[in-house]
Amino acid sequence: MEFEQLDFLSGYSKVPQLKAIQAQLDFWVSTVDSRTAKLPTYTKVNAFFSKANYKTSKQYIDYWRQVTPENDSEIFQRWLFAFMSVHTSWKSNIAGYLAIKDWWKWLNCRDNLLTLIDNSRVGMQNNRVKYISEFAQRFWENPCCYKKQEGESWTEFRNRLKHTTLGLGPAKTSFALEMCYPITAKLCCLDTHMFQAYGLEQTKDAKYYEKLEEHWVDMSNMWNVPPYIARCLYWDTKQGYMDSRYWSHVFEKQQQQQP
Repeated sequence: MEFEQLDFLSGYSKVPQLKAIQAQLDFWVSTVDSRTAKLPTYTKVNAFFSKANYKTSKQYIDYWRQVTPENDSEIFQRWLFAFMSVHTSWKSNIAGYLAIKDWWKWLNCRDNLLTLIDNSRVGMQNNRVKYISEFAQRFWENPCCYKKQEGESWTEFRNRLKHTTLGLGPAKTSFALEMCYPITAKLCCLDTHMFQAYGLEQTKDAKYYEKLEEHWVDMSNMWNVPPYIARCLYWDTKQGYMDSRYWSHVFEKQQQQQP
């Protein structure tokens, strides 16, 4: 669907009144199957986009450009962060990631990986070792498979990797790709909090994933902000922060070591 674009970065709007915007947003409500008992709601998400801070979004873009992965090692580390984000708090996510980010110290040695994850207290150590070990083998056999291919849509890219990555569903696979392509990815990690923003439950309403993702991406396009940046703005504000550095500092160059 084509939307007239709102400039989310400069604050300039080509649409004269919010009523005109709402007429376009109402399209999403009408496209949901009315026979379904529980429907997505868009009020909260639409309100977020209409009220988000334009200046802050520009600062987010500048920051995430600086921490965009530049090589295979950094791409691999973003995936490690995604694996460590499953069923844990953001603080434990950081602890788990820092324990294993120097992947060359445990690669091809499951015992070392198990010790590092166990000591981090992130939990689910047996499953994480299993999933990360398999992922590491697949990744380093052909890192190019984890890069977007020519002619491949973002949804196709995500779904291809989702089907071959044990331990990560569509949300966490999307999260990994968001961190790898923070400015350009046309995806959205629809976790529990994002489903709640649409008035749904992640476990019960997973069938809506791509429909909600499409809405989020179209809203981001309409407001001229990358979908991941918009999600960071939403998530960080919900957590009471003005930027992502309370967790994303682990990707900053001074934090990185290379083999």
